[in-house]
Amino acid sequence: MYRLIIVDDEEEIREGLRDLIDWPDLGFEVVSMFRDGKDAIRYLQEHEVDVVLTDIKMTYASGIDLAEYVYSQKLPVKVVILSGFREFQLAREAIRYNVSHYLLKPTDIEEVSEVFRKISEELDQDKLYREQEQRERQHVKMLRPLLMEQFFSQLLRGGDTVRGGDDWKKQLHLLGLPADAPANRCCLFGAEWSEASETGGKSSQDRCQAISVTVTKEREQIQYSCIHLDDRRFTIIGNALTDMTEELLQKRSEQYFLYIQGALSSLLGLSVKLEHAELYPSLSELIERKRRDAAVAQTSGVTGETVADEPQEDERMIIRQAKRYFEEHFKADPSMTEVAGYVGLNPVYFSRLFKQETGQTYSDYCIDIRMKRAMQYLKDPKYKVYEIGFLIGYKNTKYFHKLFKRHTGHTPSEYRDRL
Repeated sequence: MYRLIIVDDEEEIREGLRDLIDWPDLGFEVVSMFRDGKDAIRYLQEHEVDVVLTDIKMTYASGIDLAEYVYSQKLPVKVVILSGFREFQLAREAIRYNVSHYLLKPTDIEEVSEVFRKISEELDQDKLYREQEQRERQHVKMLRPLLMEQFFSQLLRGGDTVRGGDDWKKQLHLLGLPADAPANRCCLFGAEWSEASETGGKSSQDRCQAISVTVTKEREQIQYSCIHLDDRRFTIIGNALTDMTEELLQKRSEQYFLYIQGALSSLLGLSVKLEHAELYPSLSELIERKRRDAAVAQTSGVTGETVADEPQEDERMIIRQAKRYFEEHFKADPSMTEVAGYVGLNPVYFSRLFKQETGQTYSDYCIDIRMKRAMQYLKDPKYKVYEIGFLIGYKNTKYFHKLFKRHTGHTPSEYRDRL
């Protein structure tokens, strides 16, 4: 039920509006009634209300005063005015304060019911919109570190972000990062890590994942992102989320880097060396700098496409980690949800990201890996055809034969005979 208050200085009108209209059927509950706009304003200061139905002429505060208060305070409240006057000035004032409807007395019950039926539908739509907006905000918040990693990875590698156009500004807006604010400065640290002690023999990819988790966060009004350039080198980009002097940004970011060095040393046994540090007056300046660098590289014959042609270098670490997990566990037939959970991603986002990075769906990739393993096994005569299907994770031999023929154009036996 939506919350409604009725405001009119005539008691019989207030009670008539309350009693003669089937408010619950329209989706409303009359939560209170007042004889003056002043009392209604006091109520709005302490209670949540969805709609105000108010007379226009009252002793202390009019319906226009009430509408002005709702408008000035930016309250999510719809105002419906009842008036016995057809004055243009009053109607113009009502429009100025975004009054939803302007009804004339004597009141027609059917007309009031029809108006509130429309308002109920509008409120339903507003509620759906707010819920969708909230879900989108939560989704972006959850994916924000990954989206920023992707954005800045393209930036540093000379991808679409630096090749022209202003789409990057829209991307930054979605990420909640300032692009043009003159005092919202940013910094860039280049670093390299090495093992300072033996810590269980984890792979470089595991180390990189742990570094990303440690680095990527918001701290002291600066949002830090981690971008891995290769298995040993990474970059930290810090974006000031508020106005901040160059000296303050430098001080806080240097303190943060010292914190990162200590955390990675104590938690992972890694020694992190600072290679270079840069300060920029804004993200726009950083991006323009990268554009100029890309232009210089292009004239030298080294373009952004050169990097893109190297999938193992350009493919995101998190996708490589997912592939490695599947290849190590493919006999157990890990589901996409399981692999997404292993790399710490939402399954829906993982599916989209996997297709974007590899050009294949997760399912097609799994089949492709299994078929390649099957072809390797078929080269070895010690393996029976029915055994190979089981070895690559298929318990149903007929299904294995069907997939293999679809993939190679031959049955497993035909493929072996052609070797």
